[in-house]
Amino acid sequence: MAAVLDPFARLGPIDALIPFVSAYRGTWLGLGVVSGYVYSANVLMSWPARRFSRATWVWLHRSMYVAWVLALLHSLGTGSDARNELFLLLNVLCVAGVLVAFLAVRVIEGWRAVPTLWAGLALLAVLVTLGIGIWAVEGPLQPGWARSSGTPPDLLRSH
Repeated sequence: MAAVLDPFARLGPIDALIPFVSAYRGTWLGLGVVSGYVYSANVLMSWPARRFSRATWVWLHRSMYVAWVLALLHSLGTGSDARNELFLLLNVLCVAGVLVAFLAVRVIEGWRAVPTLWAGLALLAVLVTLGIGIWAVEGPLQPGWARSSGTPPDLLRSH
């Protein structure tokens, strides 16, 4: 939503509220919108959490991992700061922290109950992390990303 206030991209409320319709980096902005909706749903659904079964609440809570991955893709794909060293350092630290916490807490906790499921989830987490890292190095961190990511040509010419 804050991007609506940025005069460079010229985004309006529709761009910030409806995923994948923006002329400015539509895919990457759309992932941020979807992520925002998942986060919002989690916050809103957490208030009446006592009315949900434990299993429902746990899976709702775990959808935050998906929202976080979408937000990470959004920030790398849309952000003009994607090549900034501090931005990259903070992202690497956050990804490492979440991955270690997920593997050390969630996987070990769930391993006793369903080892095959949690082994698969651990492998998926590692593969998604590696995939995002490779994609970032080959995409957003390369020169020319602004053009290939969907920045409108008139904005590219203006800078």
